[in-house]
Amino acid sequence: MWFFPTRKQIKKEFEKIAEAFRKRDEDFKEVKKEIVSRKEIELMIKEAVLEIKADMFKVREKGSRTPRTAMRKKAEKILDKAEILSEMANLSKKGHSTTEMFNLIVNEKQLCKKTCFYKYMKKVREQIAEVRGMNNTNQKETFK
Repeated sequence: MWFFPTRKQIKKEFEKIAEAFRKRDEDFKEVKKEIVSRKEIELMIKEAVLEIKADMFKVREKGSRTPRTAMRKKAEKILDKAEILSEMANLSKKGHSTTEMFNLIVNEKQLCKKTCFYKYMKKVREQIAEVRGMNNTNQKETFK
């Protein structure tokens, strides 16, 4: 036996299909709005990033650096150098090897680069030798 739907049943099915399509169209409209708003946000972010980059890469004139900033940079460099030298002196007094000091100062703390480390190490060793030399001459003079 064959089942043939009536006109009423067919009309109901078409209405269900039409309603499903309407719902789908509404969902598409909402998704489009979200996509547009996301694109607007992305564009705003890109514009802000470009503005920041433009500000960072502006070419300064030769006379634009103020004496204070130059002095501040030099002072920071001197303080960094003093910190590194004192750290090296402390580590060498404790009996650490050069490779241990290198790993600690350059690799872990990242206070300076490799070449600077060895320049500073040379200065520290010279200072230690001078101090030891002064101590030896002072001891000889006191025993006379």
